[in-house]
Amino acid sequence: MPRRLMVWLLMLAAAAAGSAPAAAGNPLAVQQPRPLPEIVAPLLPAVVNITVLRQPSGTAAQGAEEMPKPVTSLGSGFIIDADGYIVTNRHVVAGGYSVTVVLNDERAYKARVLATNERPDLALLKIEAGHKLPTVAFGDSDALRVGEPVVAIGNPLGLSSSVSVGVVSALNRNLNSTMIDDFVQTDAAINEGNSGGPLFNLQGQVVGVSWALVTPGSASGSAGLGLAIPSRDAAWVIGQMRRYGRVHAGFLGVRVQEVTPDMADVLGLPEPNPGGIIAGIWPGGPADQAGMREGDVILAFNHWEPHDVRALLRAMGSSPPGQPVPAVIWRDGRTETVQVTLTDWRDPRDDPAGAPVAVDRGARQRSPDLGLHMASADAAAVRTIQMPDGRTDVTMHGVTVVGVAANSAAADAGFAAGDVILRVMNGPVATPADVTSALEAARAAGRKAVMMLVLTDNRTHWVVVPIHEG
Repeated sequence: MPRRLMVWLLMLAAAAAGSAPAAAGNPLAVQQPRPLPEIVAPLLPAVVNITVLRQPSGTAAQGAEEMPKPVTSLGSGFIIDADGYIVTNRHVVAGGYSVTVVLNDERAYKARVLATNERPDLALLKIEAGHKLPTVAFGDSDALRVGEPVVAIGNPLGLSSSVSVGVVSALNRNLNSTMIDDFVQTDAAINEGNSGGPLFNLQGQVVGVSWALVTPGSASGSAGLGLAIPSRDAAWVIGQMRRYGRVHAGFLGVRVQEVTPDMADVLGLPEPNPGGIIAGIWPGGPADQAGMREGDVILAFNHWEPHDVRALLRAMGSSPPGQPVPAVIWRDGRTETVQVTLTDWRDPRDDPAGAPVAVDRGARQRSPDLGLHMASADAAAVRTIQMPDGRTDVTMHGVTVVGVAANSAAADAGFAAGDVILRVMNGPVATPADVTSALEAARAAGRKAVMMLVLTDNRTHWVVVPIHEG
């Protein structure tokens, strides 16, 4: 055999041996990633769809009986506790008066908003399912690397349980939307309705909470620029909400700004971009009491060396109020360590929790008619509707809704003035008394809810309404 051919065959054999599967038990063996369907399948049951009803802006004062047609918005969320605790964005539920969570198996539950936080934009919901629910867990967003694959699951444009796959495009992204911006950027498709849903790594851990998409100009829809709140921040905020009902952010009482290279040069700093320089101090606040002053550069806070001023602010906010923590500062050309005891947030103008999101609809209205104000449909109220087969010569008579108590079961179900009730369960209704009698019969039969066939905007649809309230 020619020597050159022999060498070539030996090289080929060596390459083949190197590409062969590693022997079982070999500590150097490279783990092959699981197929995506195997990763996604166990995650889907813990991702939920969220539907929120809101009053149109500027309409229907509290307690009003002329409820306009509600505005419906969609979002996503994920279950973190088998007893029904759910994470989503604050903006998903802000201003809503009815929040419904739909599970992956299409069962729907009314949700309570337990707590919200504006910076970062998060909310904690609770549903009572009556049984244990599937969950997912937070992972470590600090371990993310640019280029790492991620999976987004949510309810984009109302298309439930949608999965999109991409990579981490950037970390610590700053949009100047808050003082603590620290977004994970991904090219996984995120659209309206994804807000509040989970961003997973390939280990099935939540490494981000989908927050927003960036689109050019007047365009809409995903442009490959999705943003998520890192799981490190989300896990801390949600933990605070579960423990205290709100975030107890540490308050140092300083105004800080970024240290520029020119500042670092003038101050003789050994590092060009330390945490931040103090530009103002709250009189009598923790920093003032600890002897800190304008011009001090905070290099480390509570054993953490922040790489920018936003990271410094996050370190301050996540430090426990009432406990002394060390702050390493640069002053007069040398480092000093100062012990400072933070307080709860004292500046109401910049409280991370933000303003309350609940809508004051007045006292709860409990009545046999569920808060519906009805009238018999007269000849002028007879409706001609478009049927699925194209016919328009079908007329329907029923009971016209002329008003809805703002804080009532009927309002929660989405009724508005102008709706026409055609049937309660299987029985047609023609007068308000027919509706009331049907509701009473359902209560007497032990039903918890009834179905009503309703005509809204010339289209019929069934509505489920609870008929018992505590």
